[in-house]
Amino acid sequence: MNKLFELFKHAYLKLGTGSVAEILWVMTGQLLSVVLGFVIIKILSGLGTEQYGVYVLVLTAAAFVGQLFYGPLLQGFLRFYYTYAAKSAQTFFSNYNLRLLFLSGLFVLICAVALSLINFAFPFYEAKYFFLAAGCFVAALKFNEFFNSVLNLLRKRKLNSILQGVEKMVSILLLLFLLSEGYLDIENAILILTAVALIFGAGKFHYFKKLLPEQNTFNHTISKTEMKNNLFSYMLPFMLWGLSGWLQLNGEKWIINDYLSTSDVGIYGVMMAVVTSLVVLPNNIIVEFTMPIIFKQYANLEDKANVSTGYSYIKIIFVLVLFLTFTATAVSFIAGHFLIKLISSENYVLYSYMLPSLTFGTGLFFTGQALTNLGMALNKPEKYLAPKIATGIISITLNLILIKIFGIEGVSYSILISGAVYVVYIWIVNKNILKSFNLVSSSNMPDKYL
Repeated sequence: MNKLFELFKHAYLKLGTGSVAEILWVMTGQLLSVVLGFVIIKILSGLGTEQYGVYVLVLTAAAFVGQLFYGPLLQGFLRFYYTYAAKSAQTFFSNYNLRLLFLSGLFVLICAVALSLINFAFPFYEAKYFFLAAGCFVAALKFNEFFNSVLNLLRKRKLNSILQGVEKMVSILLLLFLLSEGYLDIENAILILTAVALIFGAGKFHYFKKLLPEQNTFNHTISKTEMKNNLFSYMLPFMLWGLSGWLQLNGEKWIINDYLSTSDVGIYGVMMAVVTSLVVLPNNIIVEFTMPIIFKQYANLEDKANVSTGYSYIKIIFVLVLFLTFTATAVSFIAGHFLIKLISSENYVLYSYMLPSLTFGTGLFFTGQALTNLGMALNKPEKYLAPKIATGIISITLNLILIKIFGIEGVSYSILISGAVYVVYIWIVNKNILKSFNLVSSSNMPDKYL
């Protein structure tokens, strides 16, 4: 406990009161975002369990492209922004990332158009333009989310928190207007959310461009090829394990849809919205605030003092996420039924007893994710390919078997088992990374941190 206290004290002194104030702004903004997000769920879940189930499945499509394209791109940007800022090349680096961002959006839209044309030729979904609308929603949502993380990277957390709150308020007002006029269905709701995400994403994009320093000439001491190679070699593991990660976190919704019904997907989706508010969003606060700080410490792996400080922060994050997991599980056990009913209706509380196991299993996964900060900071994300892929395969296999046997309860067993396997596997990989790093460059990591 004394060692942990010293780590927190060191982090506080290193960050200073200004950064602590930023943390409070982020927490306030995220709390407001959670509350307003619940209001949106309340509105959409009122359309019925089946229509809300469709919305949940659309969100899984957003998660899929996020895992394969947007997530890896964002990780690469966060990791190397300060590296190239130190070389006065952040504008060139950022512009290259922005081109990749727009190409990712274009790819999503092309896929959406293709699905729409197939649906016209061989109808398999009654709403003819649904896939086009869903594609636009996915592209706009991920574009907007990218700049949320970018603004946090650039320490514009107060502004980012305000914008996210205003964005959700605008969405709520527009959804309520459609509801009062009798025009609200899941397709129109998706169009509204798309328009809002696109408008706010465009505003953040232009603001970010203004923050970048003007650079008319490229710094020829930096190789453009090397810059691209660094980025893609770092992104590639994230892209490779993206499918496994999606199977672990979203594949069960499609299995429920196939084995049970879209209504069950809707009920499960509301429960996972509660889990998200208790585990995922607090974890995102921790990650969004600390990752830029950690990567800045690891910008130069030859800097012994900064690397040591960065490793201290990684251990603090691990402890925080573990504590968060146990706290969230306790809250879900005590107030799970109430929370589900609060954000939806009596129609969604049928399986509320599963909430603690869903919360704990999800928390275990994010505890494992907190441990992966070490490999990412040391430019070794490929070390996590084996545990990511293995856990994804285990998760989808367990879901296929357990949902078939136990119904929707099988999901909770699957999430618990795969979460436990993941955190243990990542722990073992990290031990090997530390040993390897210590042998290769013992001056970079003092023995007391090993």
